[in-house]
Amino acid sequence: MKENQSHKKGVIVAVVILIVLIAAGAIAYAFLAPKTVEGGWELIVNPETSQATPDETEKSNREKVFYIFSKPGEYGDGTFKTCYDGGVEEGEYKLSEKAGVRYINLGTEELVYTITGSKLFGSTKLTITFPEQTDQETGQTTPAQDYVFAQAKAPDYEKEAYSSFETDEALIGEWIANTRSVPYYTYEIPYTQTVKIQKDGIMTIRYESSDLMLDRTMYFAYTAKNDALTFSLVTDKETQYTVSYTFDNAGNLTFTQDDTKDSIFSDAFFGDATYYTPEQLPEAVTPTLSKVEG
Repeated sequence: MKENQSHKKGVIVAVVILIVLIAAGAIAYAFLAPKTVEGGWELIVNPETSQATPDETEKSNREKVFYIFSKPGEYGDGTFKTCYDGGVEEGEYKLSEKAGVRYINLGTEELVYTITGSKLFGSTKLTITFPEQTDQETGQTTPAQDYVFAQAKAPDYEKEAYSSFETDEALIGEWIANTRSVPYYTYEIPYTQTVKIQKDGIMTIRYESSDLMLDRTMYFAYTAKNDALTFSLVTDKETQYTVSYTFDNAGNLTFTQDDTKDSIFSDAFFGDATYYTPEQLPEAVTPTLSKVEG
């Protein structure tokens, strides 16, 4: 009788140990197995820099690039953000699998991707492969290139204000330029520019243009004092720009003494445009390409 009880106890202990081992294995697998693209990734291998000039390489090394993917939906689709040089662009992605090969479409074409390494040891890597391409005009072939990302915490540009800053309540809010355009050969391509100035010391400038396939938001730290606005990209606070600003009788905003030359279009950040609140923005004609005379 006692032997039977001992045997039963032994079996129970063995079952408990087995359950514990299975649970531990499941936990280990959750940490060790390759994951989905969900989360933040930092670009650590960029094939473009191998063909860049020394100046371009130095600049690229200073600019960290991050991809941030939302959780994939039922059909493998989701949204992603690209963060670099103080700017954020948004897009959509879709995952698929064919013959055991996993693909990711970032809006243009299906690209092979793999996820390897261990989350537990912080070594998870995402590799996106751009296929071999041949230039139809020159016949030159570019071999397939791997862009490698390491799992990383994505930057939070909203928390990159100057350690000490002042603000002007009259500036706080959203301002939209009446006219903005960029020259392209003999045309002027219009774009929408929205400036948002926040109480927390962060200013954003959003550039939108369907003609340019552009939707990019730039993040700046700023301080405002004595009718002067001083600002820097959140990723380069050592480089500061200063412009004066005034309000007309209707409360619309203009910037003066704007000698800045480092917007994404290499022209002044604000130029001679007038900036209106969304409520005061004049009814505008649908933006279209305009040809430059002469």
